[in-house]
Amino acid sequence: MQLAIVLIILAIFVIILIPTIGMNVIFLVIGAVVAYAIIMRNKSIKENLNKVPEQAPHVVNLERGGVFELRGVGKDYKDMTLKVIAKHLYQEGDFSWFELECDDGSDEKVWVEVEDDDDTKVSVVLEKKKLSDIGLTPSQLDVIDDEESGNVCGYHYEDSGDAIFYRFCDSEKAEKLYYWDFVQGNKSLSVEKWGESDYEVFVSQIMRPSQITVLRNKEE
Repeated sequence: MQLAIVLIILAIFVIILIPTIGMNVIFLVIGAVVAYAIIMRNKSIKENLNKVPEQAPHVVNLERGGVFELRGVGKDYKDMTLKVIAKHLYQEGDFSWFELECDDGSDEKVWVEVEDDDDTKVSVVLEKKKLSDIGLTPSQLDVIDDEESGNVCGYHYEDSGDAIFYRFCDSEKAEKLYYWDFVQGNKSLSVEKWGESDYEVFVSQIMRPSQITVLRNKEE
């Protein structure tokens, strides 16, 4: 529909301006406008295909009380049924991602991150470490950040930057942090710096869509 409207307007434009600016310029303008319209149409189609309906059982729609399953987690390839007990938000500029604080029925909480960019990326924390456990110092992290390159325990540098953490997705509960992300196959290693000298390290497994089943989005 939008492309048709653009073409109608373009036809009127051509009829009016042919006597004054000539056919060559008109053809250039037509080509540019049509190319732009096609690009915008394809972008719109892609966005609509990637958008998950709000009511659909999907990991991007999980809220407090939601229940989902992860299969093949960790070295033992165990299956987990998780209930969301809290949802937190990370934001970096225009990009944001969620952290789901989950209960698996044990005494330990399970932490799951959900990114929804071009594709949905889900990762579950397997273990927490200290900075010394991975043989890194703050100064070495600064060098990796400056060079945007580095290798840590076989994990390759992917990204780093400033972000804001909103506990319970509450804008009044904002905390600043700096992060470094490294990847190795279907595993990731993340370092987070809170305040001046508080570092947290997480080793996570990146889940395939076939390993995730959402049973319900939120408490009914």
